[in-house]
Amino acid sequence: MLAMATLFVLSGCKTTPPAEPLAAPSIEKTVMYEIYVRNFSPEGNFNGIVPRLDSLKAMGINTVWLMPIHPVGQDRRKGTYGSPYSIQDYYKVNPEFGTEQDFKALVEACHARGMYLIIDLVINHTSWDHPWIKEHPEWYTRDAGDTIIPPVPDWSDVADLNFNEASLQDELIRMMKYWIEEYNIDGYRCDVAMMVPDSFWRKSIAEIRKIKPLIMLAEASGKEFHEAGFDFTYGWELYKTMKDVCKLDSSATLFAQTATAEGAKAVNNGRILRFVTNHDETSWDDVPLNLFGGVEGSLAAFTASCLLPSVPLVYNGQEVAHPTKMNLFEHSPIDWRINKNVTTEYSKILALLRNHRVLQDTVLRFWLSDHRDAVGYTRGNGTEAVHVLVNFRSHPVEIDLPAEWSTSTWKMLLGPTPESSPDPAVAPTHVILPPYARCVFQTGS
Repeated sequence: MLAMATLFVLSGCKTTPPAEPLAAPSIEKTVMYEIYVRNFSPEGNFNGIVPRLDSLKAMGINTVWLMPIHPVGQDRRKGTYGSPYSIQDYYKVNPEFGTEQDFKALVEACHARGMYLIIDLVINHTSWDHPWIKEHPEWYTRDAGDTIIPPVPDWSDVADLNFNEASLQDELIRMMKYWIEEYNIDGYRCDVAMMVPDSFWRKSIAEIRKIKPLIMLAEASGKEFHEAGFDFTYGWELYKTMKDVCKLDSSATLFAQTATAEGAKAVNNGRILRFVTNHDETSWDDVPLNLFGGVEGSLAAFTASCLLPSVPLVYNGQEVAHPTKMNLFEHSPIDWRINKNVTTEYSKILALLRNHRVLQDTVLRFWLSDHRDAVGYTRGNGTEAVHVLVNFRSHPVEIDLPAEWSTSTWKMLLGPTPESSPDPAVAPTHVILPPYARCVFQTGS
């Protein structure tokens, strides 16, 4: 998986090495931020990202994931701007986003801040006006009538690639190496990874990791992807569970069950990507404000999920509680002036991951898993252990704490100190949690 040694990173501009060495990325410390270049800044380009890198780093982000940076197909385009996942040329950058040199400067700006940059890798399909359609028609999937087809009928703007062709696989691996060797990117987020053969991922990931340590994220779920070489896979199951708990009033007992089962898939020292939104969910589902109970409810869901053994993901605009959906095919600008207090709360949550080593390991014990409205778990052991207690409801709830805490003092790391029950017969291990309470704490004698 990801190497832990320090190395000197090859510069994207081969004649100019970076000023300082960049440490190899480590799985357990990764905090990821997803950017749609068109929406992220008023400029809507690579240069518009650079001025905000310092604020991202201050929030606790160390890995930037750029959605597809390549030219978008014109043929059968959807919407005004087309899907960024309908790629016209794998070796070029979208001229609307800037030049190749602008992109190289963005990579270098991230590295100068000790941050990593990965890009979307979309190799299940291309646009219909990709050069390969004419140059290599044998690289595409055809129906019984020998007509090139999309991967699924609804994806009418893209043509499906045929991985039975060995020459296609060789070309894709060459392209993957290109962006690492020429631009010094730090890895890939692999779109619809479950629609690409495992054998290709095993081969390609092994090949590109010969160049340098990389971050590999699969848009997929399952042990087989970690076994194939991916570091991170998607936590869709817990995302759906939290929606059911928060919006449909399902029992919070489902949280521990789902988190445990899903976490077991992260073999080979892998991690699950935890999120309350991303570009797909914000476009096709809804924004966190509407799914989890407003600002406080979405912060509760984010806290409960990202403090698990995981990799947290923040999607651009999430940290200012962007109030509306963002259609992938249109321009949805983000107003960075709003809700600064929400950004502060995200910074506090992510600071916990940075400041407490136990939140970077895999030790997890649920001590409140049978409550309908709240969940509680512990990360780590002994005096360094960090306890997480979250109320998913818009009303106060009462819970029973572990009996061994009856004589403990609490050191609050985040959120309010729970109020002890007024009944002395059950206090202090019976407490009342405020609505959407996010309590993170340590205990001592």
